[in-house]
Amino acid sequence: MPHVPINGIDLYYEQAGVGSKVILLIHGNVASSRWWEHLMAPLAERYTVVRADLRGCGQSAGDGGKGNNIKQYSADLRALLKHLGHEQVVLVGHSLGGSVAMDIAANAPELVDGMLLLNSAPIDGLVTPDERKPLIEQMVSDRNLMKMSLAAVVPTAAQGEFFELLVEDAMIAAQTAVPNYTSLGEADYREQLGRGHVRTMIVYGQLDSLITQDMMERTHEGIPGSELVLYEHVGHSPNVEAPERLLQDIVRFAG
Repeated sequence: MPHVPINGIDLYYEQAGVGSKVILLIHGNVASSRWWEHLMAPLAERYTVVRADLRGCGQSAGDGGKGNNIKQYSADLRALLKHLGHEQVVLVGHSLGGSVAMDIAANAPELVDGMLLLNSAPIDGLVTPDERKPLIEQMVSDRNLMKMSLAAVVPTAAQGEFFELLVEDAMIAAQTAVPNYTSLGEADYREQLGRGHVRTMIVYGQLDSLITQDMMERTHEGIPGSELVLYEHVGHSPNVEAPERLLQDIVRFAG
């Protein structure tokens, strides 16, 4: 699948489907576009679907950490959409990818036909407690610790071959973890998104040990007209844990 030079790096992406509506899938922290594997083909039956590895993740090149921040990821994806000729898209952002989606919506609302936030970092940013930072820094080189951490964010699907592939991708992207948590703490979109110009659905798996329901309710309150959908018995990653249900909600939202 193709790589394209975007903002100084080779960015890996996949595009499938021929639908008139375009959906952009944005993965989370220490992850890759593989996190959308269970949704890519079903969505492509209805829509044109694009997924990409953020810089330093998956098969995309890195830049030594200089560009591992929400604003740069947002700029990269907007440049990718321009390269592909897509003038309006539905954004689906998971975890950190939710902050990237919010940045796109805040800075290029004309590009956004709708935004679905999936167990996203909250609208006012996600500050990592100081006591958790050493653990995150240790994960960069400790595969067992990374595996334990990933198991916590896919609690109902933390086994099998696919999960092991997610762990491998997490180790590839591990060097992005520290700059990412710094950037997430600065990602505040209350002012821009509080104007209510972007149609928004918020999906929240209630077994999440990272993002609290209170955070999602703050995001819901901060985006006028947004819809909050709660998934019982699902953790941080409905795209891996409950893809069939999520597919139904994406289709309902995207139209």
